[in-house]
Amino acid sequence: MADKKHDSKSEAKPEAEAAPKKKGGMKFAIITLALLLIEGGALFAFFSMGGPKDAQATHTEEAKPADPGDESCEVPVFSGPLYNDRKGSTYGFKVEVFVTTKVKHRDAITAKVEQGKAGIRAEIAGIWRMASSEDLAEEMFESLRRRIEAKLMVRLNPPEDPTKASKPAAKSAANAKASGSDGDHGAAKADDHAAAASGSADHPAADASSLPRITGAVVISTPPVKQDR
Repeated sequence: MADKKHDSKSEAKPEAEAAPKKKGGMKFAIITLALLLIEGGALFAFFSMGGPKDAQATHTEEAKPADPGDESCEVPVFSGPLYNDRKGSTYGFKVEVFVTTKVKHRDAITAKVEQGKAGIRAEIAGIWRMASSEDLAEEMFESLRRRIEAKLMVRLNPPEDPTKASKPAAKSAANAKASGSDGDHGAAKADDHAAAASGSADHPAADASSLPRITGAVVISTPPVKQDR
């Protein structure tokens, strides 16, 4: 009888010891879960209120398109063979030249290029023919590009000084008056020239700012090939 009581006490003791352990483990799990929930909530608040919105706004600002008419474009000016014989032997190059301008000026610049095609071709050929061996040895032909660009700027762009545009018309008016030997007809012709001169001088700044112009030139060339005589 005493042995049975002793056995029952021994069995009850491990159960009593296991109960606090189980309670302690449950408490630890609840605390861990609470910490995870708090951390998850903080991360959610950060991403929903901060970073992603800012990143999206920056991306939207960068992707915002400018006025399409102000975007840059290229207009072909020359394509063909060019030659140089400064070394004593003749070398041939396959060259392409483009000018850069705004999209809204492309048609006007293309028309100017077509009108002056022969003169442009002659100027580019002359620059290439007179190039030194150092110019032709440059990897990107930068010296030749700058010279060609300068010539094309003068030919295709309006004058930097707006008053220059009105000087030829004023000179024509003076010549017409001086040579107006046929009375009223000569005077009327002189008046027409004078009106043209004053009209171009009335709004020089506004006209010059809106006139089509090029902003640069691009030159592409193959390596030199020695030509057979």
